[in-house]
Amino acid sequence: MKIESPIDRLLRKFRTNLVIPHITSNTLLCDIGCGANPTLLKQLSNTTINKSVGLDLLVPNNSFNNIELRKADFTQLPLPIKNGEFDLITMLAVLEHLDNYNEIINECFRGLKPRGKLLLTTPAPISKPLLELLANLRIISYTAIYDHKKYFNKHEIFDLLQNHGFTDIKVKSVAWGLNTVAIAIKP
Repeated sequence: MKIESPIDRLLRKFRTNLVIPHITSNTLLCDIGCGANPTLLKQLSNTTINKSVGLDLLVPNNSFNNIELRKADFTQLPLPIKNGEFDLITMLAVLEHLDNYNEIINECFRGLKPRGKLLLTTPAPISKPLLELLANLRIISYTAIYDHKKYFNKHEIFDLLQNHGFTDIKVKSVAWGLNTVAIAIKP
């Protein structure tokens, strides 16, 4: 397991805190790209959340408390989720790492129940020089930053979600415009 810098941990905490207001006790949650140390899911395991599932290549198939981890290679589709399985799917700082982001968004749509929510975060294009500087200085993960395939602006995210059938799409800038948060509903 790689060691996160204090800044990486702070950014992860910032992203997980964006999700908490969208969770109720009966939520069935899937965190796509949960990472080897599924921070969000661990944070939620002490709540009354019904069940949470984490998908990542870096996790073994495993279950504990109300968390289920499913090993998933995002280049091999379909993802190991059932049609209409979840109330909420999160992708926190994942979209920018994917070449097949269209297909993954389609998988999110498939995995959500009607009226289910997709919540994603991704760095804005304006953050690229800063992220690369911090990565070059080894203040944040060099490997993670240079694995970014695409930086999405707000309009691209809106169009991506709309083109895959999502409605009630809300896209906003956070963290001084360096990051983007999108919430969309499956009709």
